[in-house]
Amino acid sequence: MSSSTAALIADKKAIPTDPNAYIFRRLDRGGKWFLYYYDRVAGTRHRVILKNEDGVIPKPETEAQDDAFVLGLMKYMELKAKVERGESIKTLTFGEMCNEFLDKERKKISSIPHQGISATRFRLLSTQLRWCRDFIQDDRKQVHRLRRSTFLTYEIWRKERAIQSGKSIPVQTTIAQEISTLGRAFNEIAVARGFLSRDSIPELPNIKLPKNKKHRRDDLTEKEWLEVERCARQYWLKGISRTLDESGEPFKNSKGRYETHVTVKPVGRGKNQLIHRQLIYWAMRISMDTGIRPGSLRKIQWKHISENTAIPKEERKTWVIIEVPPENTKTGRYYRISAPIASHLEKLREATKHKKQDDFLFCNQRDGRQFSERIWRDAFCEVMVETGIASWAEDDSNNQRKINIHSGKNLTWYSFRHTHITMRLKAGTPVPVLAANTDTSMKYIEDHYFHYRADESTEILGKGRKGLRSADEHLGWTG
Repeated sequence: MSSSTAALIADKKAIPTDPNAYIFRRLDRGGKWFLYYYDRVAGTRHRVILKNEDGVIPKPETEAQDDAFVLGLMKYMELKAKVERGESIKTLTFGEMCNEFLDKERKKISSIPHQGISATRFRLLSTQLRWCRDFIQDDRKQVHRLRRSTFLTYEIWRKERAIQSGKSIPVQTTIAQEISTLGRAFNEIAVARGFLSRDSIPELPNIKLPKNKKHRRDDLTEKEWLEVERCARQYWLKGISRTLDESGEPFKNSKGRYETHVTVKPVGRGKNQLIHRQLIYWAMRISMDTGIRPGSLRKIQWKHISENTAIPKEERKTWVIIEVPPENTKTGRYYRISAPIASHLEKLREATKHKKQDDFLFCNQRDGRQFSERIWRDAFCEVMVETGIASWAEDDSNNQRKINIHSGKNLTWYSFRHTHITMRLKAGTPVPVLAANTDTSMKYIEDHYFHYRADESTEILGKGRKGLRSADEHLGWTG
C-alpha cells in the first residue's frame, strides 16, 4: 500500500480470522465505510462499499465503526463462500446476464443455411428473456442474490400477466421454451464466467405438457381451409374485399350477393401487387398439397421441379417431384416430395414473368428477388381477415400487420403444413410415407399429430383426394 493511499484510510479494523481483510473509511469517498478483501485463489484485491439489504450505509464517522464492522463481517463471509464455491467475487446483475447472452447469440446470426441462427430466432430469444426480465422487475438485481425459489411461480405469473395485457394465455410449450432460454443464460453466462456455480443457479420450474399430448400443432379444419381457399380466390387475389356491416359481418345486397370494394387497383404498382397475390394464392395451395415447410417453399426454383417418371404418363399431368436441396431445408437433408400440384404450377407459370430455370417460383415481379418476409406475413394476415377467421388487432399498422385469431389458435404459414399432415393421416396415408414426404420423423408425427394404431388400414398418398385437376398439357418445361 502506498503512502498516498494509506493517508486516505481511516478507522481501520481487521477481520479477526483473516489478516488480509479489514473494514475502513475512505476519506476520498466522503468517509464511507468499505471492506477490503484479498482473494488468494485468484490473486485479486477487492474494495466493497458497505450497506445493508435496504441499501442504507453506516454513517461516515468513527462512531459508526461497530455497525460497519457487522456489515463488513457479513460481506466478508459472503465473499469467502463464493471463493470456496469457485465463483467470481465480482458481481453480475440479472440485466447484464441477459444482455450478454443476447449479445453472444446476436453474433451467431447468419443468412447461410444451417450456420448459426436466423434473425427470427434471435428475436424469439429476445422476447423470451423480456418476459423473464419483466417477471424479475429489477435488472440491477445481482444474480447471486436471487433466491432459489425465485422462478417457481413464473408459470402462474406468466399466464396472469398475459390476461392482464389482453393477450391469449400462452401454451405450456411457450412457457417451457422461455424457461429453457433463461436456463441457457444462467449456464452460458453466469456459470461459465464464474459468477455462479451450477449448484447455485435458482431452481427453474419443470413446465408440464398436457398428458399424452405434446404441444399439438395448430392447423385448419377442413371447413376453415375450404373457406380460406374460396375467399382468397374469389376476393383477395382479385384485389377486392367484402364490405362489412355494423356487426362486422360481410354485407349482402338485396340480390343476396356480397357487396365488395376495391383494395388494389390494376394500375401502376397495383399491377404487380395483383400478380403477387396470385403467386401467394398458389403458394397456399402448394403448401396444402405438399406439406413443405415455409422456408423451403420460399426458396423453390423452377429447376427444382421435375417429371415423375415412375408413374404412368397420364398421372404425370397431376403428380410432379419437388427436389429440396440441403441448403433449402431446416434439417440440412436433401429430400424429394411427390405432390399433385402440376395444375397449380401451370397456373403459376401463367401468372409470373419469371419462368427461367434459376428463377424463384414466388418472387417480386419487378426484379425477380424472393418475396420479403413482410409480403408473406401481410398476405397471410389479409387472407385470414378476409376469410373471417381473424380480425385486425388494435395495434395493427401498415408497418406491422397484426391480427387476432377468433378461435385462439396460433395460425401461421406453418399451419398449412400442419393441416396437410393432419389431413393425410385422416385419409390413411402410412406414417413412414408421410414422414419421408415431409422431411420429418415418424416419432415427431406421432408425438405432435396423432397416436399411430398399427391395425388401421393404410393406403397411398393419393387416398382421400377428390377432384384432383390434371394439367391441360404435358409439362414440357420440366427438366
